[in-house]
Amino acid sequence: MNSKIHLRKSIRSEILKFDRRFASHLAVHVLDPSTLAYGLSDSPAGMLAWILERWAKWSDNDGNVEHVFSKDDLLTRATIFWVNNAIKTSIRVYANANRYPWTPSHDRWPVIEAPTGITFVGYENPPGISTEKRVRHFLDSDRASWYNHVNIAVHDRGGHFIPWEIPDRWVEDLRRTFRGRR
Repeated sequence: MNSKIHLRKSIRSEILKFDRRFASHLAVHVLDPSTLAYGLSDSPAGMLAWILERWAKWSDNDGNVEHVFSKDDLLTRATIFWVNNAIKTSIRVYANANRYPWTPSHDRWPVIEAPTGITFVGYENPPGISTEKRVRHFLDSDRASWYNHVNIAVHDRGGHFIPWEIPDRWVEDLRRTFRGRR
């Protein structure tokens, strides 16, 4: 019985940690995107702070965002958002997806007919799901049958920004997904 209680407390702790990483981001993006977008568009320092917090929280960086992104990388990516005034668009996607959920235009299965590659990384594991069980967890879910998955990969390292965090592995995953599909 003690091990079950400990497991529940451990999973609860993981859920709270997971929520701290994403909850405020999702809430404001879905519920009040325009206010945030106008504020960030008006202040390059504010926009950089907002984006930097996400890069720091969501990357598998061992507590130092510069383990993944150099200062030049961070400033370049933030500048791209700033000069194109693109932060509004990146925020609006969340609200629109929430208000107008995607629905298939056909009744065929899999719903996503195109060959699909999926990469899972350890830092993005849902609470209670270990990296080694991540693929099985996905395949057992109701979402798996939606896709024509031709390649599913899992990596111990990496976070939300997979192409920048584990570029070599990500390229290998892409190559496996599209090899022979010309």
